[in-house]
Amino acid sequence: MKNKEHTEKSTAKKKDISHSSKKTTTEIEKLSARIAELESTVAQQEKTLIEVNEKYLRLAADYDNYRKRREKEFADIIEYAGEEVLRNILPILDDLERAFNNLKPEGEEQSLREGLELIYRKFQKTLQNLGVEPIESLSQPFDPYYHHAVMTREASDVAPDIVVEEFEKGYKYKNHVLRHSKVVVSK
Repeated sequence: MKNKEHTEKSTAKKKDISHSSKKTTTEIEKLSARIAELESTVAQQEKTLIEVNEKYLRLAADYDNYRKRREKEFADIIEYAGEEVLRNILPILDDLERAFNNLKPEGEEQSLREGLELIYRKFQKTLQNLGVEPIESLSQPFDPYYHHAVMTREASDVAPDIVVEEFEKGYKYKNHVLRHSKVVVSK
């Protein structure tokens, strides 16, 4: 009888182990599925993190470029704020130059000529101190950035595309052209 009891106990133990083994296998499968699901979620979250980080870096770079562009625009506004005023003063300088050139060098008008010359030179010096410079045109190659050709002329003693006459003097203010020189260019 002992043997029978022992066999029954053994069989019961084997059933318990088998049942326990099935239960453990099921739990392991569930846990393995859960681990796979969590690993998939982690991979998706890492991918999302990389995308968000790239968007952040692009946005930071865009903002930095915007900030630099605005600083440059603001600096240009400050640097060239008086440009329009200077552009409007240039016709006065032209009139002074014409008046000075049309006075006779001798005679009663000598004192008037000297006075106009002093005013003209002082005006030129003031503009020069502000950063306004005349554009040298005569005998220079034609440059559309500085010159405005009002006509062309045949000139046998001059190479083509050389400025042979200046109708109106051009001026530049720092790096900007205030007014283009109006010139005659050789053919």
